[in-house]
Amino acid sequence: MQSSCDISRLRVLVGYLGERHQSNWWSSTFLGRTSEAFLAPIFGNAVANARVVGVTEAARRVHDDAIGVGRTFHLFRLPETLEQELHRTLSASKDTATPESVDAAIEDMKALSSRDSAPKLGPVHVGALNMLANAQWIPVVASHYRAAFAAGVQSFPYFAG
Repeated sequence: MQSSCDISRLRVLVGYLGERHQSNWWSSTFLGRTSEAFLAPIFGNAVANARVVGVTEAARRVHDDAIGVGRTFHLFRLPETLEQELHRTLSASKDTATPESVDAAIEDMKALSSRDSAPKLGPVHVGALNMLANAQWIPVVASHYRAAFAAGVQSFPYFAG
């Protein structure tokens, strides 16, 4: 359960940092200050979840375009069983808080990171698919994203083979 909470939190942090008003990796503003106003009439009490699902889909599309779709996975496209667990975690969660600022998001991501990484541009192969079976991959991926956002480059960590 803790790993799915960490994955969800990392998705929110990367999703927020990648949005149009922060780093502009994707054009969405689901986690922006005004999104609740236009989502609330449609989603009501589920607006927080809708924001996370929206930014996840925006990020997934950009990652898929950069990495490709097939026998590869990334933070926003994980194996089906893990995606189902994340959906259950998100549905049960009351904590889908959006970071207050870019600096706060990077600081939160630092807590999830395992080490300092050099920023790498574009797709970055971080390991084999079997790494996804345990939560040890989360700090590695968080480190790559943190380095990329801090350096102002787009990086897409992924798993294959």
